[in-house]
Amino acid sequence: MPADRESPPPGAGNAAKVIVVIIGLMIVGIFVGFNMQHSKDQETGHIDPAGTPKSPTDLQAAPAARK
Repeated sequence: MPADRESPPPGAGNAAKVIVVIIGLMIVGIFVGFNMQHSKDQETGHIDPAGTPKSPTDLQAAPAARK
C-alpha cells in the first residue's frame, strides 16, 4: 500500500456489510408487503378505481389532456 494512503478504520468492512443487509431486508419487506396487500385485495374483490376502464373500448387509463 502506498505511504500516502491511510488504511480504513477498523470495523468499516463490518459496518458496510450491516448497512447492505439492512437495505436488503427493507427491499424484501416492501416487496412482501405489497404482494400480501395485492393478494388481500384480490380475495376481497377490491378493485382499484385508477385501473378501471374509462370507456367500453378503453384498455388503459385515459391519456392526459393536452393544453
